[in-house]
Amino acid sequence: MACGAYESVLPKPHVHQGDCIHVSDQVQLDETRENFPMTSYPGPKPFSHQILIRFTHTDPAGYVFFPRYFEMIQAVSEEWFENCLGVNFANMVMVQQMGQPTAHTECQFIKPCVLGDRLDIAIILDKFGSSSLHLRFIGSVAGEIRMRARSVQVLLDMKASKPTAFDDNMRAHLKAYQDNVVPPDDIQPQRRG
Repeated sequence: MACGAYESVLPKPHVHQGDCIHVSDQVQLDETRENFPMTSYPGPKPFSHQILIRFTHTDPAGYVFFPRYFEMIQAVSEEWFENCLGVNFANMVMVQQMGQPTAHTECQFIKPCVLGDRLDIAIILDKFGSSSLHLRFIGSVAGEIRMRARSVQVLLDMKASKPTAFDDNMRAHLKAYQDNVVPPDDIQPQRRG
């Protein structure tokens, strides 16, 4: 069978309803976010990105190896930047020399994911400061919660090696997302002890 024959059965990347950009009204993202017109988020569902659990995500037992969840959280963050904040992430890092490192992260593993699962990871913006984002994530498979996470990310000027403030356009996108998303009650990581 030719390689092209497999294309029809491979899953396509999927972004759920409640997303910032829908296929029918998707805007070509420019090099700068100033050209991105969206300053309101349709809500109320949070942005969610689906990841097919592949062999490369798993350990020898077939379960997702826990560090892979952190890679997936970063991938969802980048998708959120692109689809909801109007930021060409690669351009931001490579051309504008602006980074988005994680200053703090924690994750609660509820139930393992296995090879072939489709993990939906939703992102909730709890708050944002002049240069920081306080984000929560919930991962579920077919509606069943598998993981909860929290992350503090910082906008960093990589040339100066220090945090830098969000511009007015980015703040407008962040505020629109925060104001219009109604987070589910069960996404808060629960601390033990």
